[in-house]
Amino acid sequence: MITPGNNDVQCILHIENFDGPLDLLWDLIKKSKIEITQVSIADITEQYLDYLKLMESINIPVAMEFIVMASELLYYKSKALLPGADIGDEFFVPPLPPELIQKLLEYKKYQIASKNLLKLHEMQSDVFTRQNAPITVEGDVYIEVNLFDLLNAFVDVLEAEKEIEQQRIVFDEILVSDRIMLLVSILHERDKIEFHEMFTQNPGRMEVVVTLLALLEMTRIGAIAVLQHAQFGNIYIFKKDLDKVDILH
Repeated sequence: MITPGNNDVQCILHIENFDGPLDLLWDLIKKSKIEITQVSIADITEQYLDYLKLMESINIPVAMEFIVMASELLYYKSKALLPGADIGDEFFVPPLPPELIQKLLEYKKYQIASKNLLKLHEMQSDVFTRQNAPITVEGDVYIEVNLFDLLNAFVDVLEAEKEIEQQRIVFDEILVSDRIMLLVSILHERDKIEFHEMFTQNPGRMEVVVTLLALLEMTRIGAIAVLQHAQFGNIYIFKKDLDKVDILH
């Protein structure tokens, strides 16, 4: 059972031994007021999904806060269930499968990237200056895309998705590594990709943010170059040295 809170960002849980918001439950567990082994992570998750359906759309900061709390609950519960396990032991390795740990780490990256994306978009454009000389590729003149222009392009995709998908909830499970390998496979066949070709017809927020992370990582290691036709022109992703992607594995 789930009850909406007094505002759009509060989720009130009703489980066997607790009634209240998720952050209070987490606080009580950390203070040892509630035994973590008696908390059903599955029930909490099911109720939270019901809550998102009531909201009719995903609020990124709220959803990511839940994911972080739920992953921490799962982590500590798994430790508490082991005989003689000490939750305070900082060297303890959680008994979770590598695939699950990888997904939790990717969700954490998504949370951080979402917050940073919003902050950077709110900054004034004159904070970012372009210092790179024009680049000629096959007779066409390009300039390197600065961070502000790239973020603006991604925000435009997010805004378009918000208008199209406002009444639909989509829970994507896309890893940054998966998106990198997709871009690599395309660039093995072509020399460049136009920015909007990287997305499905109606991309979800997870797809947009994960694609941004993939581009930033591939640019950092020198696998690709992100260029555009003059300022505010179309953005293209050019392949440089795709073999460098191997260092990520």
